[in-house]
Amino acid sequence: MYAHVVFPLALPSPLTYAVPSQLEGLVQRGVRVRAPLRGRLRIGLVVGLVAEAEVATDRVLPLGDVLEGEPLLPLHLFELMEFAAAYYAAPLGVVARAAVPAPLLTAPPPLLVVGPRAVEMLGQVGGEELRLLQRLVAVRRISVPRLWAEGWNRSQLGVLLEQLVSRQAVRVVERPVGTAGGRVVPALALSEAATRAWPVAAVKGPAQRRVLEWLHQEGRVVLESEALAACHCSRSVITALAAAGWVRRLQQERPRQVPRWEMAALDPPAALSASQRAAVAAVEARLGGGRFCASLLFGVTGSGKTEVYLRLAVAARERGLETLVLVPEIALTPALAGQLSARFGERVAVVHSAMPEGDRAAIFDRVRRGGVDVVVGPRSALWAPLGRLGLVVVDEEHDPSYKQGEEPRYNARDLALVLGQICKVPVVLASATPSMEALRLGRSGRLEVLQLPERVGGGTLPQVEVVDLSRERPEKGEHGRVIFSERLQELLAETVGRRQQAILLVNRRGWAPVLLCRMCGQHAACPHCSIPMTVHRRQRSLQCHYCGHQTAIPTSCPRCNGEVLDDVGVGTEKVAEKVAHLLPQVRVGILDRDTARSPLRLLTTLESFATGGMDVLVGTQMVAKGHHFPRVTLIGVVAADNLLGFPDFRGAERTFQLLTQVAGRAGRGEAPGRVVFQSYHPDHHAVSCAARHDVAGFAKVELAYRQAFRYPPFARLALIRWEAAQEAAARGAGERAAAQLDSAATGVRLVGPSLAPIARLRGKWRVQLLLFAARRPELRQAVEEVAAMPLPRGVHRVIDVDPQSTV
Repeated sequence: MYAHVVFPLALPSPLTYAVPSQLEGLVQRGVRVRAPLRGRLRIGLVVGLVAEAEVATDRVLPLGDVLEGEPLLPLHLFELMEFAAAYYAAPLGVVARAAVPAPLLTAPPPLLVVGPRAVEMLGQVGGEELRLLQRLVAVRRISVPRLWAEGWNRSQLGVLLEQLVSRQAVRVVERPVGTAGGRVVPALALSEAATRAWPVAAVKGPAQRRVLEWLHQEGRVVLESEALAACHCSRSVITALAAAGWVRRLQQERPRQVPRWEMAALDPPAALSASQRAAVAAVEARLGGGRFCASLLFGVTGSGKTEVYLRLAVAARERGLETLVLVPEIALTPALAGQLSARFGERVAVVHSAMPEGDRAAIFDRVRRGGVDVVVGPRSALWAPLGRLGLVVVDEEHDPSYKQGEEPRYNARDLALVLGQICKVPVVLASATPSMEALRLGRSGRLEVLQLPERVGGGTLPQVEVVDLSRERPEKGEHGRVIFSERLQELLAETVGRRQQAILLVNRRGWAPVLLCRMCGQHAACPHCSIPMTVHRRQRSLQCHYCGHQTAIPTSCPRCNGEVLDDVGVGTEKVAEKVAHLLPQVRVGILDRDTARSPLRLLTTLESFATGGMDVLVGTQMVAKGHHFPRVTLIGVVAADNLLGFPDFRGAERTFQLLTQVAGRAGRGEAPGRVVFQSYHPDHHAVSCAARHDVAGFAKVELAYRQAFRYPPFARLALIRWEAAQEAAARGAGERAAAQLDSAATGVRLVGPSLAPIARLRGKWRVQLLLFAARRPELRQAVEEVAAMPLPRGVHRVIDVDPQSTV
């Protein structure tokens, strides 16, 4: 028998290993195994078993060990992994790396331990061999990576260790593979002899009797540290009891304590609206029915979409089923986790990429053991090993954050639908501004549309005003531009004067996006990317938001030595300072990636604003969706058309969604809301439709444009990009691939190859080719042909199926 094994590496296909006879009853699809690869034992997942090897048997190595007796993942997740690998043209091992916490697929490096003849051999070896042995004898044990870090040459070290091992001067000790839970600690239990002889008359010492009586009262395996603390005794008391045979000593895994990460929950409504009741009834009727169905929960902002799927999750639990809730960003997790915890208590698990891998592994194990009813989180929560999955919810389904930016480049929203098909369960996509793809599926009948047309509690949508910035008087020092129109200043002062709250959206972090020399026109550019560097006043630096390069803010132009350097444009820092200057008494906070670099800082900012600790919150799109702040009555969008000039066909859709979503944060309490869009293009359909909360009107115009130019959702799209240190190398690889496809592919339209809109990124030139096809099979065939083409040395190829950005 042979096993196909994947490792968390970018290998093109699973590797084949022989299954030793003693392991034949243990090896099955989904178990972890230890297997040799590239000269060392690694941890992999068995993805298949075959009777005959597809390669020469003399080249097939045997498996080393099986790490558990049951699959690590439910089999439906293996199906999802295989689908994702095939559809997104990614190695299965890379998908496994995204799906499984790193500690579970990582073999710790072996330890080098002093052997029985180490001291004897000190007098018999010389040179580098002696130096290495002296180092080992001094420390008694050390890992190979530690020796590498100390400067030992890798190839030379391997030879030296082989010689020392053969002479019994060194032993190589394999360390145990990490588990999903906590660390292993000493534990105790009453022995069978003590249980049969209870009460144990032979034990006279008071401390020993206290321990036995406490263990008998607990009736379970306890941690040794628990017994010591509860019985106020020393470890020698337990040692004596163990020697007498009255207690058993064993090893037990201590569960890892994962920090809770949630905000205080709002009180649930006493009753649902009629449209909410209809939506709940429509999906609830299908729970546990063993049939896939997909619904679009399409409701205006503040219509109670969250309450609908919270009640559906409760209904699923009542049927013994589990629920998966996906959110697009980490920033939306605390509020939703708080609401879920109010209804499900401890049986809620939060998963996100910012948590330590050890915490993620502990949650993975808890979910796998059936310890939760609901899992909530961004993309990575898709891979939670729920064994009784009954409902999948994708909140804010339109959000591009569901698309992963690195390999495997999967879309969690789309894979959630595939997961529903595999498990035969309902999937609910929720949004106030559905994607063009979801709207078209709804119109074709492939998604059932559940409408929530009004705000709950009799609330009304906020009134939106559009201010034409071209008619405003330029602000001093802003080079003809305007930060705050007179109308926005007036409404902001009124709002804080009434002790209400305001949110200001600025879709750029930092102080200003460009530092410009007024003498020669040169801007401060990133040396590794073809984009300007952003001015960050708080950190006193210029930063590239793409590659992370930082440098001090210069006092003169590096090109002409001119000293007139201007900060052009606005970011969150500049807007927050402007508010503080206009309204000195106002408490202003900032929410962007700089101020929310850790989950704790994010939670602190959100809680402070929610409890009234701030009057004005300035933020990027992190403030625009999903939040419920009843005291917010004013929303100001400083530059409503930032995304319209972006060289991407989804620019208008992104603008409309962002404006509509952020407008929906206003007026969610008792007081009505006001919104101000500041724009230089007030007549653009994305701006004007958002001002009217008109999803249907925007979709009509946008879908007509997409259909005319054969863009998604009226075509399938894949982006192929070649990256290299030299532009000519990247361009040559792209042109050769396009020439081969042009003659071979049928039913595929090519656009390019050409330099990407961001032509250079992280020191690599980027040339891209867009592939359009009316049907998936033709596109998939073309993608497979490109993936099979050989690459020149130094050229990296990126394949992005269904890209959310072409920049």
